[in-house]
Amino acid sequence: MYRNGQKCSGEMVRAAIIVGVHTPDQPTVTSMKVVRWWDSLPRATRIVMVVLPVTVAAFASWVFGEIMGQHHSQFDLRLYYDAINYWHNGNDLFSYSQPDPVNVSLGFTYPPVAAVLMSPMAWLSYPVVLLLSLTAIIASAGTFVYLILRERIRLPRPLLFAVAGVATAFAFTLEPFRQTLSFGQINIYLAVLVLVDLLVLGRRNSKWTGVGIGLATAVKLTPGIFIVYLLLVGRWRAALTAIGTIVAANLVSAMVAPTETWRYFTSLIWETSRVGFIDTTMNQSVNGLLARLNAPFAPDRTAWLVLAGSLAVFGLWRARRAAMAGDELAGLTLAGLVGVLVSPVSWVHHIIWVFPAMLLLSLRLVSGIRELANDDSGYQRSDRALTGRIAAVVGYSVLMTAGLAIWCTPTASLMHVRDGDYDAGGALLAVAGSVQLLWLVVALFVLPVHRRHRSPVTPGGTLAGATAAVDPSVAAPAHTPASTAPAEPPATMSVPNKMNKMSVQNKIVLPPQQVRRD
Repeated sequence: MYRNGQKCSGEMVRAAIIVGVHTPDQPTVTSMKVVRWWDSLPRATRIVMVVLPVTVAAFASWVFGEIMGQHHSQFDLRLYYDAINYWHNGNDLFSYSQPDPVNVSLGFTYPPVAAVLMSPMAWLSYPVVLLLSLTAIIASAGTFVYLILRERIRLPRPLLFAVAGVATAFAFTLEPFRQTLSFGQINIYLAVLVLVDLLVLGRRNSKWTGVGIGLATAVKLTPGIFIVYLLLVGRWRAALTAIGTIVAANLVSAMVAPTETWRYFTSLIWETSRVGFIDTTMNQSVNGLLARLNAPFAPDRTAWLVLAGSLAVFGLWRARRAAMAGDELAGLTLAGLVGVLVSPVSWVHHIIWVFPAMLLLSLRLVSGIRELANDDSGYQRSDRALTGRIAAVVGYSVLMTAGLAIWCTPTASLMHVRDGDYDAGGALLAVAGSVQLLWLVVALFVLPVHRRHRSPVTPGGTLAGATAAVDPSVAAPAHTPASTAPAEPPATMSVPNKMNKMSVQNKIVLPPQQVRRD
């Protein structure tokens, strides 16, 4: 009936929280109380509970976007559409350009694979393409958020859909998502391909794992960081599949557009100036910070190699440790942040990975507050340990508060800077225009990783000492008089985990009076 395969009822167990789980996929929020509450609601109430919060959140997100402004009139989508039509009319794809208020003019900068995949736009009118694009971006964002949330939260599926809907509305208050929708950008599609690879196909040990990452990298080079991630965590087959997908996709584009493919990979791929001015506030990569510091001259390449290389080594080391500890969500989030930081150009709408980073930080903050609230150890705990826990809660609170301000407000408006001011503004102004970058660097260092500890397996195939934490309200009955028969030993249930072939079973111990005997 439920995901754990148990037919549960109110007489069986309350608020069972599985601990001691040896699996990378175990959510951190599990409550049978919520399941029982949801099952007790009438069908009409359930529908309202799903639709109403999502509708209200979506409206609030729209109002917030209107207040913030920064409308970009689907500039990128219009560029894609016009460039593809220009190409299909027999012209050179990469010679197309259109005026841009910031960068003077911009053209089609993606590999020819992207142009081949976008070719169906040439057969449709622009209003139809616009409608399809808006729908696809919102649907992809919802899918992205849902796949992330289910890594940490386990709820009845309709209720999880409602939570994902509200969270998606919140995501569109963040600059990367809001700009993706306003520009008509494609980054959210690529992020979904990565998540499907790592969180869906990878969990099933599918032979197709790696195709999504490979296709995303063929369309845009920056997702290639996840191939490095696959190699570092020892998933050789998936990494080779991704590389094979890149090769296959480019061979197809070479057959369809041989001239454009040859020109792109022999010359255009190295011309970073084609993407626009890299010293603008919109570029929140390490290279962007160096460009602002050195404006109006080119950024120092040696400094970029040292800084970007150091962050890449450290960030990928943490990503590997997270994956090895069983926390795939933290691992891929760290890898995504590394990709943003080390890329020569990372426009704000590229930074989709800020959402899972904020989720992980928020959950760690809530967990820390709960631990402090429930700590009644008094002087049994050392002052140093308690001080460290309080400092961690304060630090995460400051980081999340700053993150909401930084990611919900355009940097130029938040810091009152203009792109033209960097030429003579000095280092302080350049740093002020890079607050989003600085937040990403801090997150790279402090993003929490949920480590699962291996427990020895008993001969019966269960985890030694892995029990369910049961609601105190369902504690064992008071002392039984001696005249009564001795109580039966606690019943046990084995909950198989189907997500990972290397997982073991979890032993849930239930109070005797709570076991339903049919």
